[in-house]
Amino acid sequence: MRTPITIIIIIIILLGGSLASYRYVETNTQIMGALLESVEASITVQKWEGAQAELNIAEQNWNNDNKWWSIILDHQEIDNININMKRLEKYLGVQDVSQSLGEVTTLKLLFEHIFDTELFTLKNIF
Repeated sequence: MRTPITIIIIIIILLGGSLASYRYVETNTQIMGALLESVEASITVQKWEGAQAELNIAEQNWNNDNKWWSIILDHQEIDNININMKRLEKYLGVQDVSQSLGEVTTLKLLFEHIFDTELFTLKNIF
């Protein structure tokens, strides 16, 4: 039989881990959102080299964080982000404004969705 102190310690560890993962996701989704905003701004004024450079920074950031994200998130969401990043890269390469803007918007929505699903709310608990 477990003592009440053991149960309390387990609950504290679980809550602490949950808070830490939430903060991690919050910080990284905000960073990715800002990077994608920069990509979008460059696409809008058709600065393709700048958009590609900013996307490269976003991809490096994503690749560095991807290992940790895979522990926290559903792999389908990670796959969707990877696919959309590659599409955006190709659309930038052929300088297609409308498709590029569509992919940037999709990526921003995917990151917002991740943030919303990781938020500690009653809707996400039940």
